[in-house]
Amino acid sequence: MDRLEGLFTTVVGSWPLSNNDTNMVKIFADLIQIGIDYPCYPQLLSMTHQFLSPLSKFIIQLEEKDNLFYLYDEFESPKQTIALEYGEFITNFFREHPELKKSVKGTKACLTGPFTLTFEVILKNTIAKGLKPIIFEEPRAVMVNWIVDKFAEIIKQIGAAYNDMGIDIISCDEPILGLLVGKKILFHSEDFIINTINKAISGIKGLSSIHVCGRISPFLRDLLLKTNVKILDHEFSTNEQNFKVFEKKHFQGTDKFLAMGTVDSKFVPNQDKKIDDYVEKVGFLKKYIKKGIEQYGKENLIIKPDCGFYPLKIFGEKDGYKIAINKVKNMVLAVKELN
Repeated sequence: MDRLEGLFTTVVGSWPLSNNDTNMVKIFADLIQIGIDYPCYPQLLSMTHQFLSPLSKFIIQLEEKDNLFYLYDEFESPKQTIALEYGEFITNFFREHPELKKSVKGTKACLTGPFTLTFEVILKNTIAKGLKPIIFEEPRAVMVNWIVDKFAEIIKQIGAAYNDMGIDIISCDEPILGLLVGKKILFHSEDFIINTINKAISGIKGLSSIHVCGRISPFLRDLLLKTNVKILDHEFSTNEQNFKVFEKKHFQGTDKFLAMGTVDSKFVPNQDKKIDDYVEKVGFLKKYIKKGIEQYGKENLIIKPDCGFYPLKIFGEKDGYKIAINKVKNMVLAVKELN
């Protein structure tokens, strides 16, 4: 990615539509038509179920029950790489619509990181012995180094496969890191966090990314800057405190970019508002993005929504999607005018 070409745009992944092929194609085509530089395959399932459900089919010690996941014993990583259908969706889409490929600068895929996945896995039987829950009612796999490490290896294999498919940006989404790393780290050491992230992205030869939601602590910022991740992806629209955490010096002279969240993606209906009232105006977004340019430098920035749009399903699929896609459209228009 050339820093001299100006601002780039992408999206985080999730959308407020039902999980089916028709919606996948519709969203991806809409993103290309709108002008997103690096469209991501549409994520229409829970980001944890998307990977834990197929994993439970290959690891007999991992059980899915009533939308929860339980690990009962030690396990071996599956030899077969899971969840490749999402990367294959991009390949198949452009095979069927070759005329659209020239409209994008590249493509993006999102993976759920090992900390976020293991955060959702409940430990049972002897594997939970001796573990005292701190923020959970029951012991979780995220508390155990060797389990997190094995999940990092699993994610590494998926990332490597997506890389071989020619996907340009591959994001390891770790929203839970904002909870695990504040002024101190829960469960693990700083070196373990860094090494685990590096392992998870080590199969990615293109642009690796990490998405962490919420307010980023200076400690977490410094930890992420020490990793091999190329793109640090965070919320700024709903967490403006992050403007005080990151500085231009963190990206100057490095191979890292800051993906700055620019439109809000999580809010509830207000009876006094119309659909268009939830969509940021182009003029407002231009001013907001200019703030990022002045603080970080255009050459260091990627512009994207704060987070995924799945929470907008609360508006219903029709209105939720209209809000989401219009937010992205205005974001792209603002970037084009600034470029």
